[in-house]
Amino acid sequence: MEQSGVLYYLNFFPKLSESFILNEIIELSNRGYNIAVFALNNPGENITHEEYQDIDVPIYYADASFMDSPHFSYTDFPQLLSKEPVQMILNNVSNGFFKHFSPKRVGDNLLLGKQCTQFIESLDFDVDVVNAHFASPTRIGAMLAARNHDIPCTVTAHAFEIYSSPNVPQIRYICDSMDHVIVPSEYNRDYLLEAIGIENEITVVPATTQIEKFDPSATTVENRLLTVARLVEKKGYPYGIEAVNNLVEQGYDVEYHIVGKGNMKNQLQQQVEQYEIKEHVKFLGHVTDERLKKELSEASVFVLPSVIAEDGDRDAMPVVLKEAMASETACVSTTVSAIPELITNGLDGLLVPQKEPEELASAIQELLDNPEKRKKIAENGSETVYNRFDISDSVDTLTDVFELLQTS
Repeated sequence: MEQSGVLYYLNFFPKLSESFILNEIIELSNRGYNIAVFALNNPGENITHEEYQDIDVPIYYADASFMDSPHFSYTDFPQLLSKEPVQMILNNVSNGFFKHFSPKRVGDNLLLGKQCTQFIESLDFDVDVVNAHFASPTRIGAMLAARNHDIPCTVTAHAFEIYSSPNVPQIRYICDSMDHVIVPSEYNRDYLLEAIGIENEITVVPATTQIEKFDPSATTVENRLLTVARLVEKKGYPYGIEAVNNLVEQGYDVEYHIVGKGNMKNQLQQQVEQYEIKEHVKFLGHVTDERLKKELSEASVFVLPSVIAEDGDRDAMPVVLKEAMASETACVSTTVSAIPELITNGLDGLLVPQKEPEELASAIQELLDNPEKRKKIAENGSETVYNRFDISDSVDTLTDVFELLQTS
């Protein structure tokens, strides 16, 4: 399938917290695939992953001005609507497009489908598959563009769009309308099959990273704890801070580094001040890739106290845990969602129940007090990600899906 073309249909590009998408694109590019990106938004982040500077792919940002208008007319889309596969979608009211989506959402998708169609036609290579990430309502635009060009369309169902206050009929329609569904974990697959009722075929392709990028690069700093994650509810930061406070009260001189930004920053800083542990906690915000690798290598223990948020949002299988494990840093996390698919408790990391800061503190304490055990768990963690979660393995599975769709 050398020189095949893949169009990535995304919400944002490039986005710091979605390095797994960039990793896929780079790996496919390295294998000779022609890649293009159709994105709804440019996040405009000041710091991007260093790999982004090295890739050269066509990028089209959708004209989202139509999103502000409630009006649309089918006659505005003759190029898109004239195609028989698209007409079948629009004419079959029972398929759910009109039943489960508002008129404005239908119009949004028609316009996105038209823009994506025109972008595909402007490329100097053929697109053989449209690969959409996140099973959100605007993915219908990807499907319409793919149908217009008579090529397959896949969607990867990640986390917030299927777990956070899910609209079950919409998710079911989006996933079942695609040619194939991809998920980053067995947990996601079971959830879509059992809770959402997806009938489409589903393949697990773990979201991961270029493992060798995170080889150990700095000396471990004793009693240094680290969390790298957005400052949002599902990351469980309040329980991590409470665990750190627990350790400080027991006399541990820990230093807790927090890398990331988010809407909980003020709340978390107030919690730190309330516990009077400001000298033990540092909020670093976003950092460069070079600084991130250094932080991951220097940490004695990487902590990710993931929880299921009030609205149901949760992590799937966080890429950052794989990056920490690749850095040979011992990890402590929770038994939420697919994390146990990555970490076997006591072998290549420690897992505790969510929202249990005392158990979290005890697990961290166990690793701080037992350097040999910490070292062994760190080594096992590195072996796990190298053997099971390297980006090349994930892309092998992904390309198998692409090839199957093109020959079926």
